Amino acid sequence: MSRLISQDEAILIERVLAIGANGPILPSSIASIPTLQVTDTCKCGCATVWFGPNGAATTGHNLAEVIALINNETVNVIVWSQGETIVGLEIVGYGQTGLPDFLSVKPYCDA
Repeated sequence: MSRLISQDEAILIERVLAIGANGPILPSSIASIPTLQVTDTCKCGCATVWFGPNGAATTGHNLAEVIALINNETVNVIVWSQGETIVGLEIVGYGQTGLPDFLSVKPYCDA
């Protein structure tokens, strides 16, 4: 499975990086977002996607993490990296599917 990142996934990643970054985000990482290739998805049916040759995350760095809403239910949204490369967009929420509304993205301190 391989496809180009969707516009909604790209907007969500940009929003998560802007609001919940755990450190400085390199301009090259941001510039790469529209060209990311989805190479794997989560097996549970959620909207988590993985980018790059390694598919699903095995190792990585939590680049940014926020909370957001799907159907008025809170989920965690994590952007993963390996080095300067964005390798994952993980949506963590019990029984929630789809992407959260990017306008609902908030830092943990606003929870």
